Formats: sequence, C-alpha cells, structure tokens
Amino acid sequence: MLDDLQFDVFGPLTVRRNGELLEIPQAKHRVVLAALLLRANRTLTAEELIQQLWGGEPPLTARKTLQGYIARLRKVLGADVVVSRASGYAIAIDGERLDLDRFNLLLHKAELCAEPAERARLFRSALEQTNGTPLVDIPSEYLHQGDGAALLERWLNATESWADAEMAVGRCAEVLPRLRALVSEHPFRESAWGRLMTALYKAGRQGEALATYQEARRLLSEELGVEPGEELRAAHRQILAGPAARSDGEPDPAPRAFAAAGSGGGSGGGGTSLRPVAGAAGSAASPYTLPPRLAEFARPGIEAELIQRLRDVSRDGAERTVPQTLNLYGAAGVGKTTMAVRVAHAVSPVFPDGQLYVELQRGDGFREPADVLGELVRALGVAPGAVPAEFAELVALYRGLLSHRRVLIVLDGARDEAQVRPLLPASPTCAAVVTSLEMLSTLGGTRHVRLGLLSAEESREILARIIGRERVAAEEGAAQDLVRHCGRLPLAIRIVGARLLERPHWRLETLARRLESDRRRLDELVVGDLGVRESLAVGYAALDAPERRAFRLLSLLEMASFPVRVAAAALGLPDDRAEETLERLTAQHLLDADFVKGSGVRFSYHPLVRLYARELTFDVDSMQSRHGAVQNALAAWYTRPAGALVPLRATAPATGPAVRAGAAAVPAAALPPELGFTA
Repeated sequence: MLDDLQFDVFGPLTVRRNGELLEIPQAKHRVVLAALLLRANRTLTAEELIQQLWGGEPPLTARKTLQGYIARLRKVLGADVVVSRASGYAIAIDGERLDLDRFNLLLHKAELCAEPAERARLFRSALEQTNGTPLVDIPSEYLHQGDGAALLERWLNATESWADAEMAVGRCAEVLPRLRALVSEHPFRESAWGRLMTALYKAGRQGEALATYQEARRLLSEELGVEPGEELRAAHRQILAGPAARSDGEPDPAPRAFAAAGSGGGSGGGGTSLRPVAGAAGSAASPYTLPPRLAEFARPGIEAELIQRLRDVSRDGAERTVPQTLNLYGAAGVGKTTMAVRVAHAVSPVFPDGQLYVELQRGDGFREPADVLGELVRALGVAPGAVPAEFAELVALYRGLLSHRRVLIVLDGARDEAQVRPLLPASPTCAAVVTSLEMLSTLGGTRHVRLGLLSAEESREILARIIGRERVAAEEGAAQDLVRHCGRLPLAIRIVGARLLERPHWRLETLARRLESDRRRLDELVVGDLGVRESLAVGYAALDAPERRAFRLLSLLEMASFPVRVAAAALGLPDDRAEETLERLTAQHLLDADFVKGSGVRFSYHPLVRLYARELTFDVDSMQSRHGAVQNALAAWYTRPAGALVPLRATAPATGPAVRAGAAAVPAAALPPELGFTA
C-alpha cells in the first residue's frame, strides 16, 4: 500500500513499509527503482530505463526484460506506486515519502533565508534528511554519470553551504566531523579541504589547519600531479597571516577534564569525587580516527538497519537511559571491520563530538582494557602525562569525558565481554560498535548482528566494483568460478579483486584456474597484508589444545556434514565432551551448525576453512592419528551399538582401532565414494 511506504536514495537505496525494511536484492531492480525515484512523479521512457540498465549495449530482449523488472517492483511496492503511462513508467509518491524531496524542499528554503541562525538550521535540517553519498549501492554507470552525478554535486554543495552557515554563527568545531568525512570520501574536492582548514583555524587549531593544507597538497601532487588551486592557497595564506582565534573572538578558556579519586583512603571508601586533571584538553577536542571506508563493500540491507539504529540515538537521546551498542560478530573474513567503519562514516554527522576507532588486538594477542583506555582518553584530548595510573580513575576519566557529548566509539576485534565492558561509554548520548568473532551475549543494552557470507550476486557486484563491470561482463563464467572458489567469503572476494586490479593484463579465467587446486588455493588468496590463511589463524589461536586437535582432524572427513556421534568417534571422546568441543568451534565460526529434520544437529566446514584445517593436520598430526580418526569416524557412521569408546592411541595401527564394542574397523576400499577420506 502507498500510505505506509518510505524511500531513501541517499546512502544505500532503502524502502520501508511501516518502518520495516523491504528487501530488493536484485541489482537490476534497484537500478530501475533508483532511476524512477530520482525523477519521482515524472515519466521515464522505456528507452531511458534500458540505457540506465545496460548502457549502449542492451540485450535483444531488453524491453521484455524491463517489463519483467517493473512487474516485480509492482509486486513488492504495489501497482499504485509504479505506474505505466503512455510514454513510459513513473513512481507516484508524495514528497514526504522520499528523502530526496524533503532534502530539496529544505535546501531551497535555506538558500532563500537571510537570517544567519535560521539559515544554518535549515541547511542542517536538509542534511539530516540524507544518509550520506547518494546511490552508493546502485550498479549503473549511466545513472551515476547523469541524474546521479547532478544529485551528488547538489548534496556536496549543500554540505559545504551548511558548513559556511554554521561557521557564520560561530559553530566551527561542530562542522569538523562532517568535513573530515567529506574529504575522506572526496579527497580531490579542494573546496571541502579549504572549508576544513578554515573551520580548524576558526576553532583555534591553527597547527591542525596548516597540517591539513600540507596533507591536501601532498595528495593532489602524488595522485594528480598538480598543485592546490587558488581557493585552497588563499585559505592557507589567510591562516599564515594572523594568530588563531576563537570564532567568537574570545581567547580559549583553560580546557578541563576530570578523573575520579576515592574520597577515602581505602578501596572501600564511601564514594568518588571529581578533580581536574592537569594537561587534559578533552572538552575542546572533536577527534576523528576512523580508517577510510571501502566504497566497494556496500551490503545495503544490513547497512541500512545499522545506520538507522545509530541515527536514532540523536533522535531519542534525551529519553534513552543507556547508550546504544551494536555487536557485529561472525567468522573471520566476513567483513565485520569493513561494515563497522562504513556505518561509522555514514552516521558521523549524528556524533559531532568525535568518532574514535581502536583495535583491540595487537600482534598475536589481545590488548588490556587499561592500554585501550589510555589511547582513548589521549584521543579525547588528555595529555599523556595526565593519564591516571589507577584503572578505576582511568575509567572514571574516560566516562566523564564522554558525558553529555555525542561520540561514537568503534571497538574492533574484541576477545570477550570482560575486555569490552570498561571501554563502553556510559552516556546515553554516545554509542559503540563492537566487532568480535563470538557473540558478546552478556553485554547489556546491545543489539547483536551476525554477519555471514555474501550471496552470489553480492559477491559478483563487489568484484565488479573493484575491477570494473566490463571485465566481469566479458567473462561471466570465470567470474562465477571465482566466486565459487572464494566460497562467497568477503575477504576472499576482496583479495581476488585486488589481485586482478593490479594485473589488468590477466583474464579472470587465469586466476580462476589458479584457484582450482585445493593445495594452492590459500597460497593464491593473499595480496599485500591481506590473507585468508592469516585471518583464519586468529580464530584458531583462540582455541585450547583439544579444540585445536578436533578442528584439525575432523577436516579429514569428506562428508558434507557430520553428527556429534561421528565426531566423537573420530576424536575418541564421549558424545557430551565432543558436543562441547563442536559448540566451541561453532562459536568461533570455524564450524557451521545446522539442524536437519530427522537427523538432529549436523556440523560442517566452509570450504576455505576446511583447506586451512587440513594444512594444519598434515603439519601437526601423525599419520597414525589421522588414519585412526578417519577409520573410527567411518565405522561409527555405519554402526552405533551400545558400548564404551576405546580411546585412540598415538601409535594406532594403520587399520585403526574399533571405536565401540562390537564395531569393526571399515576398510577404505569398502566405502562408497561419498564417504571417502583424506588422511
């Protein structure tokens, strides 16, 4: 029904009905919908839509295929929304249902307004209707070069006009996060760099303003071979010409921050008091330490949900009593860090007082909370010499610095809840995004989101964004082979894309052939500092010795999946202990678990995880252990009489021991091909 639909074209294309996200997974369907929304209530001809879909080389069945896309959109949205007209198609909605229409209306009012404070408010309201760069997940070069390019330029100009208006009324520090995000996403836009420099200068941060100019100059020189233009040079000269001053003309007050000190002498003192910390400057800082976001890795459905949850913090912060926390968890290589960073960039305007990113792992180990807190408070403006040595004081200082401020914290690669709890903000105006292998289930007030594998279409789309749609379209079969060899793992897709990007002379088929070999596949899935093998090693390192042994040996079973009893036999364990081990491997996402009707819970490996585990078992486990595990598992597959397990021996004979009373070892030659083994 029309009366409950809402559409967004800024950020990922999203459609909601009664507040619930409607999935439109097919890329071509999203292209058609985006094209219609950009010209809402106006007619697009079939020829225009065909060009948006296929460019200058449409298939012979283009018109019929387009009709099918329209029919599917009508089925999802309603026939009264996507309408046919004599000359083509249109989407019929009123302005309140589309973020673009709300943005345009407020932008027009802002441009006509002469009163400075009201002008700033209207520009701010216009941008609040948007969710970042428009059409980020729409795979249509023609759309991005036509209507999309015009919309992007209008949005960028509006962002810069907003910054000018805010600075005109003295709100210089408030514009810094959005301007930093702007130059990060559009690094060659000199007008954005100039405004960032001006905002820093007017906020009394002359040194940072000058450093920003040098950063922009270096980037333009290295990437484009040009010097900054006159606008940027003029801003630089202005900063050099006079001392930094606050935007209101007054000198900066002495910065303040607070730490807690026990009022009594013992650990059981009656309370805490707040005292100033010398050298702290947290109240003046709006730190921004997010890494660059990867534009190629949009996953619009999940992103839209996460962005909406974090944007809601700004709307109901006054009513909230606890901060919002998101826990993104899942297997190594599924894109948890990428997703967290993308979402953090998208919501940066909601958190004008700062966005902080910290890694919770260093080298082969996890960082202690005190070490991470020290990094966070220094980023918030506390001088290194003013960081408290006592952990309780450090936590109190950190939470005091965040009190009543809008700051987003990204905690990447958490070990467990104990590591994370002291790092979470206490103020309801703040939010945190935490990534981890395991679900951090005991963190209160947390929304847990599991990230899984990509769909085949998402995998192909990401590959096309990295290496270009023309290369993928020219070798569709090879592209499908690459996706299959990668097991739809985002990290593997990214590595494959990067290797092809740096080798434009390679055909996709060349790399697909190199990935065919199980023995070579993990060696091929490496580029720069990225590697599937290295990523999986993180989860393996978190296991204890029995869990590692189970992970290695069970990979030898050539079964698509196996039940607990087969794993128990292979490992020489009682069923209950084997089940605990399998559940631990599943929690680390080194195994997958599914309930199969009539068979119970069955466990399986992702293809790349199995290859990694097999590498380890051939390096670590003896031949006798490998043969014994496989023989015992296969014997258990055929027979399950009552009786006790006979523990495996390190020097088991090649034929393998019996694993249950009355169960004979099964010769490999007698096994059907689907129950083979590798030992």
